[in-house]
Amino acid sequence: MAILSRRSVLRGSIGLAAAGALARPYVANAAATTTEVWWQQGFVPEEDAGFKKVVADYGKASGNTIELSIVPFAPLRQKIVAAVQSGIVPDMLYATPAEIIALYAWDDKLVDVSDVIESQKEEFVETALLSAYCYNSIDKKRSYYGVPFTPAEPYLAAAS
Repeated sequence: MAILSRRSVLRGSIGLAAAGALARPYVANAAATTTEVWWQQGFVPEEDAGFKKVVADYGKASGNTIELSIVPFAPLRQKIVAAVQSGIVPDMLYATPAEIIALYAWDDKLVDVSDVIESQKEEFVETALLSAYCYNSIDKKRSYYGVPFTPAEPYLAAAS
């Protein structure tokens, strides 16, 4: 079992801040809307509180509403699988495990987010970009289907 330190929690919070920074260029261009987001529960309460703050700050800055569901790790995986099978999916989800990006991209179950990646490509490490660059068997091409938000974590994906 990993020992969580204040430093490791702060590093995780930096990832959350980076996710907010990635969305920032799109805030001014977005029409007010409601988005459903499923997020993985943190290991300590401060992680969830930090992410809720990022979501609240984004809502204030953009005028958009985010319906946030924070779900424990294993139930989130089950919820994602059930949602994709039923076709009733959230707008964005914490892709856990990370392999679901490739699996659901293959089946044309995710939205191509290449425009987000291309606009900020220099911010990502090459390995993260390669793991989010997946083949869609319906479109017969590779595109980006996930947005990495930390070097060691899964991705944010937009379900279709």
